[in-house]
Amino acid sequence: MTITLETELVRQCAPTLAGLKAANLFRFRFGCSEDPFAQVEAIRQSLEPKGIQVEILSFDCLHRCALLYVYRPHRLSHLLTDPESSSFLKRRGYRGTTAREILHEISLHLANRDPFPHEIGILLDYPLEDVKAYMAAPRSKGVCSGCWKAYRNREQAECYFAKCQKCTRIYWRCYCTGTPLSKLAVA
Repeated sequence: MTITLETELVRQCAPTLAGLKAANLFRFRFGCSEDPFAQVEAIRQSLEPKGIQVEILSFDCLHRCALLYVYRPHRLSHLLTDPESSSFLKRRGYRGTTAREILHEISLHLANRDPFPHEIGILLDYPLEDVKAYMAAPRSKGVCSGCWKAYRNREQAECYFAKCQKCTRIYWRCYCTGTPLSKLAVA
């Protein structure tokens, strides 16, 4: 099977498409003859009726590579209303309060080639304590890893990781047998 933006989105974002996660992030390299922005717009239009957005957080023109953020705005807004997460982002220098404002600030960090903003883990639905632990000691092994590197609650994290892996396998199998992306995404 040819690797397309759509196939990679299914492989990388099945838990978000299924509503298990608020968001996923992945990098995709476009072919020389492809129009990246038209492709992203087509995907965006097919997912928007299901309450899912697709944003290009950064784009490397030389390598034709985009960092894509696929998310459920309602769930993301809910994550950002958490007082501890909101306070953490403010301490990290974020001035925005809405999802759109914070995504814009993250895009600016990426465009300025600042160190990677690992606080984006909050926007990927990772537990705040795990985001903090990773930022404090990125080389630490943690207690387990899957969608992210977990530092606490091993059993809970492993159960969640297994659920996301199962979702990805099911979605990939359905996609490969002809189920279109618009049908895989749940409202």
